[in-house]
Amino acid sequence: MLSSIFCTAILCHFAVLEVFAQPEVILEQGILKGFWATSVGGRTYSTFLGVPYAEPPIGDRRFKEPSPASGWKGTYNATRAAPPCLQYSHMTMNTPFAVHGSEDCLYLNVYTPRLVSKTEDQRPLDVIVFIHGGAFMFLSSTFFDASILMDRDVILVSMNYRLGPLGFLSTGDDVVPGNNGMKDQVEALRWVRKNIAAFGGNPRSVTISGFSAGGASVDYHVLSPLSKGLFQAAICMSGVSLNPWTFAENVREKANFIASQLGCPNHDSRAMIECLRNRPGDHIVGTTEHLLPWLYNPFSPYALVAEPPSPNAFLPATPINILKERKASDVPLLLTFTKEEGLYPGAEIAGKPENLNELKNRWNELLPHLLDYNHTVPCEKRKAEISQKIKEYYNIDLDTKEGVANLIKAMSDRIFIQGIGKAAKLHGKYYQSPVYLYRFSYMGKYTCSGLFGGGKELGVSHADDIMYILRSEAVNTQETEADRQVSKELVNLWVSFAANKKLNAQVVRDSLPKIAYTDIQGPNKMVPTIEEQLGEEQFWDSLKLMENLEKSEASRDEL
Repeated sequence: MLSSIFCTAILCHFAVLEVFAQPEVILEQGILKGFWATSVGGRTYSTFLGVPYAEPPIGDRRFKEPSPASGWKGTYNATRAAPPCLQYSHMTMNTPFAVHGSEDCLYLNVYTPRLVSKTEDQRPLDVIVFIHGGAFMFLSSTFFDASILMDRDVILVSMNYRLGPLGFLSTGDDVVPGNNGMKDQVEALRWVRKNIAAFGGNPRSVTISGFSAGGASVDYHVLSPLSKGLFQAAICMSGVSLNPWTFAENVREKANFIASQLGCPNHDSRAMIECLRNRPGDHIVGTTEHLLPWLYNPFSPYALVAEPPSPNAFLPATPINILKERKASDVPLLLTFTKEEGLYPGAEIAGKPENLNELKNRWNELLPHLLDYNHTVPCEKRKAEISQKIKEYYNIDLDTKEGVANLIKAMSDRIFIQGIGKAAKLHGKYYQSPVYLYRFSYMGKYTCSGLFGGGKELGVSHADDIMYILRSEAVNTQETEADRQVSKELVNLWVSFAANKKLNAQVVRDSLPKIAYTDIQGPNKMVPTIEEQLGEEQFWDSLKLMENLEKSEASRDEL
């Protein structure tokens, strides 16, 4: 009897060691050591932070395309988060820490429930790769964690990528073609394909996802020849390639400006870049301040460009041409938006009377920056006419509560919703894979508009939905029963889509030319909806803002 008890105790002891000894994974690069964490539902999962996927882009590698990370000797400590990529952050812009982070930042994180016990079902798990937002300028892979998602059998990977001028500067030629931040993401996806099986993941079932600039990044991966075959489905939250802030104009002028600010020549691309490689990284990133003429606007002065022809070109043409020429990856898509998307950056305006007054008094001057048509409409008279048309169409009176709400509506439509609706229709029209669309209209206990300077009464903000899927210290979506139920439903939606590559929902193609979406209004309240258009698309098209042009339009413009 005693021997039986003793044997049982020994077995229990080793079982505990198996679970609570730090998890390790053997890769071609070397051995990784992570740590255990606990999900919101009390489940144990493995976490590996700060795993190198590319060589540090420092010294001569600054402004170059990434190269795969080399290996290491011994065991790599993957228990500490990597620093964020060097950035000029909206969240710290008025503090001494406006510029922070590190150039040595190309690391990723893996969260997996598969390594807890060797006796469990070893079926490879579906993989979700998440790309963080931040207007291609700020935030990092660890702004969110996996503790909500890890209640389910799925693996999450998130990565840092170069931001601002270090990730998206372009000389407009083959010296620095541009899009290096996107090429970082491609390198991370290649790492996932090569290594995720060691974490219990299925490299043939990878869904890429992202929010805001991360959502736009996902859509660009669908368009890019470099990303083909690296994923099987895509989720774009509050961002697509047809949003105006995702595609950059005047890229050479911006490069010249940075060079002149830092005492570098700008007449020759090679001389410019060689000089900039010898300037401190924080000085380069700090020049971003001068490209944001009002508050933190325009939404993103650094974004993607169509590159010169090259085998390594991430984006060989404008998004609209790639879509219509059927050159994008034909994979299932889930596109999403919130009811009042424009609360980023609109809450910072609506919540502060001094900002509203300044916008009212400088309307024709500031609106082109706020709504991102300053560089696509060259004539000042024409800009003023467009600004007045927008004011009249949306009935914007900044002295009234209703008029401020109309401003948020205009910002929502222009910056996010009309582009998302147009992308959904084009993907649905030109490709065979299903396209799904949802709007998040649920107002939980908290809203992200408070983070941006506004109040809950302003509506369902940009970023409100992602907080129910990935946890952030910024907003707690687990305090009320209703919030927890909505969180479960959104997680179910993600996990089901990652597993099956389809949803029990309306497919966009079936309603064309109208637009079908599911309106998520609350717990157990997903309402099928069909509208003529999203985001007043026809009005914005009528303004002829000369952006993201098709080839025929570009030719007419040149003439």
